[in-house]
Amino acid sequence: MSNHSNFWYNFDQDDNVDVITGQDLKHGKDYVKMAATLRAISNFVRIVTGENIPVKYNNKDESFTDGKTVVISGNIKDKDFDPTVGLALHEGSHCLLTDFDIIKENNFKDYIRDNFNIGEICEKHHFYEKMWSDEEDEYLLTGEYNTGSAHKYIRDTLKQILNFVEDRRIDYYIYKNAPGYQGYYEALYDKYFHSRVIDKALQSDEKTSQDLDSYMFRLINITNSNRNLRALPGLMKIWKTLDLKNIDRLKTTKDALDVAKEVFNIIESNLPSPEKQEQKSGGDSENEDGSKSAGNSNGSSNESKELTDQDIDNIAKQLIEDDGSTAQGSKPQSGSGTKTIELSDSQKRQLDKAITKQKELLNGTIKKSNISKKDKNNIQAIQESGSETKTVGNGCQGRYYATKSNGTDCLVVRNITKSLVDSGVYNTITPHSWRTQKYQEAINDGIRLGSQLGRKLQVRNDERSPKYTRLNKGKLDKRLVSSLGYGYTSVFNQVFEERFNPAIVHISVDASGSMSGDKWSNAQKATVAIAKAASMVGNLDVVISYRSTEEIGNTNTPAIFIAYDSRKDKINKIQNLFQYITCPGITPEGLCFEAIQKEIVDGSGDMDSYFINFSDGEPYFENKDICYYGESALNHTRKQVDNMKFRGIKVLGYFIGGGYTNTSSKSNFKQMYGRDAEFVDTAQVVPLAKTLNKMFATV
Repeated sequence: MSNHSNFWYNFDQDDNVDVITGQDLKHGKDYVKMAATLRAISNFVRIVTGENIPVKYNNKDESFTDGKTVVISGNIKDKDFDPTVGLALHEGSHCLLTDFDIIKENNFKDYIRDNFNIGEICEKHHFYEKMWSDEEDEYLLTGEYNTGSAHKYIRDTLKQILNFVEDRRIDYYIYKNAPGYQGYYEALYDKYFHSRVIDKALQSDEKTSQDLDSYMFRLINITNSNRNLRALPGLMKIWKTLDLKNIDRLKTTKDALDVAKEVFNIIESNLPSPEKQEQKSGGDSENEDGSKSAGNSNGSSNESKELTDQDIDNIAKQLIEDDGSTAQGSKPQSGSGTKTIELSDSQKRQLDKAITKQKELLNGTIKKSNISKKDKNNIQAIQESGSETKTVGNGCQGRYYATKSNGTDCLVVRNITKSLVDSGVYNTITPHSWRTQKYQEAINDGIRLGSQLGRKLQVRNDERSPKYTRLNKGKLDKRLVSSLGYGYTSVFNQVFEERFNPAIVHISVDASGSMSGDKWSNAQKATVAIAKAASMVGNLDVVISYRSTEEIGNTNTPAIFIAYDSRKDKINKIQNLFQYITCPGITPEGLCFEAIQKEIVDGSGDMDSYFINFSDGEPYFENKDICYYGESALNHTRKQVDNMKFRGIKVLGYFIGGGYTNTSSKSNFKQMYGRDAEFVDTAQVVPLAKTLNKMFATV
């Protein structure tokens, strides 16, 4: 598979097969990837157009026909990503540059009335009113013109030609202003427009009858290097009218419409009336000598030509010289070379399908799969939550013991919202847990405890300015000036301002299955208490995250959820949403730390930064990409801890004992956190907040 976006977009080519059994996998919907795809394509459209044009998945309950929204298919396979980007850019450019008011029914009707002779069209194509004859038992044509039929004929044909001309104008804009995105356009046309059977048909006698279908086929493929401008009378004149090498002369949709009108008139002038078509539709006719001659299928009849062969030769040669191109097909063919190519019945059927695809692209009617209302809401919830995946664990132990992993995806959710909870997309955040009421009780207890601690932390809001007097240097203390006469020299004072640096605390909680029960309730109490206390202090912020695992598109994935950030969230978010946070995962400790390294604020002389970890076990995680346990996982986690310390972040690792706790687990925990490792029983987690209070209250 060749993708223009291979260098930046992650295409999982191995995900279709189970690595153990070799069986095909039935994928669940990867809403994270769907949201990421939508976000990426939206960014492309915004960059290319310079406008914030909405990009949405196709939804059967909605219709986007206003020229203000780009709609993409709801089921984008990896191999279709580049064509989808190209189509989105194409539609986005139309939203930016095309005047959709021109083709509104009333405006288009006025344009046709002002620029076309409806009577001539009616007479030429026999657009007459029909009247039912009881005697003949059939409809008979009357002498009255059917202007409605004539208008529809002109409207439908002119719109197709306008679409072609406008597409050339729009595409040139992209090629000129965003050359780096040309690969996506090429992928679009390779999928929907370019075809071997089209190339072959252009070199054959297919679509050379003097009818509208043949002219439209030759017109929309006139940029193909296999074009034959002698296939039909008037094609050379159409080519010169289009003047594609100077397409940038067309500044507006109205300019494109005027060119489309000229092309329509050229085609119309070369279409015979129905009577003539009927006489010549029999194909080969018999000459007086009994030999058969071809009809007008290749446009070579002198009666239908506006130019002689020599005229066409001269014009084509001149065109090649002017254009600087020697594209095949633009140069007249000699002899009967083009007649040697014939299409089989199978190829003719393929040609019909290829032409249909071309017209769908031209008319903007490409079929796009729908997403359900549920899928739409889930993707929207994912987008609002800022969910994305990051590659972590590069160099850790791979799938096999002798290999190193290139890393695995880690899900990072930057904002928990009510819509994300209601969607049920993630197991770690679910409205369906039977323990919700018990979790809420722990949250309420934490809020009460935090209120008590917050009053003690109010000291961080105070700025003290103690004054020290009777010093040997500083500012002269007027009250002590008289002491100078007695030889006393310590008559100076100084004022020392004491204030706390702003501080930010990132609390990361292990949401693995072994934390369930009292461990989870007590950990939540302590976490919420700290957050509540900090909310009562002006220069102390708290961020709370939870480490877990999620199944994303049938792949087990490390996940970290940033549930609360006091810099943008109010404390009632904890009261309303934390009851839905559960602990269903395993322990991808260091992998999650690596994924949020950039989310943790550095410590500095003007900012105190803390990272507090609550955990009850050692790192473990495994999927098709990585085997994360043992010495490799311990060292990787220790590396992430050391990175934080190097950035001035004070790290505290609290090991929550009880349950499955053993001596080796404690030893491994100390290996990861060193002197910053602390060990407490689950029953002592709540008093832990008091020790943190002392830490925060220290200048």
